Amino acid sequence: MKKIIRLVAFVPMIGMMCIIWGFSSNTGEISSGQSQGIVSHIIDYVEEITGVTLSEQEQQIWEERIHTPIRKLAHITEYMIFTLTMAFPLLLYLNSNKKICRITCLFCILYASIDEIHQKFVPERSGQFRDVVIDGIGIGIGIILFCYCSHLRCKQ
Repeated sequence: MKKIIRLVAFVPMIGMMCIIWGFSSNTGEISSGQSQGIVSHIIDYVEEITGVTLSEQEQQIWEERIHTPIRKLAHITEYMIFTLTMAFPLLLYLNSNKKICRITCLFCILYASIDEIHQKFVPERSGQFRDVVIDGIGIGIGIILFCYCSHLRCKQ
């Protein structure tokens, strides 16, 4: 029974791997459309809470300004979550946070690299080293959160 529980603990990590791979498998047009939809929602929300209505031209300018940062923030967020979903289950197998952090970092960076190579084979997409670096920021944030949370666990 313990073995099953230990294996089930990695289901969220596998889920994140599938989500990341799924997003990377979308063509450039689909991917851009998805992020454009999010950008439009953000602009609509900001208009709603500020009471300011942007002209169509102003809205287009803002969409162009924040489109790339929103896409990169998505990279950071998904890899932060991926890192956490890998690191915490490793606590069931390893009692050294340093080992967990090393293994998690290496695996997540390897996966980010493989994912970028995969994108080279998807129409209208390109794998870029820069995106692996951005994913690395998410991995780093995930590791910091893991260390903080696991440190709190040890104090109890």
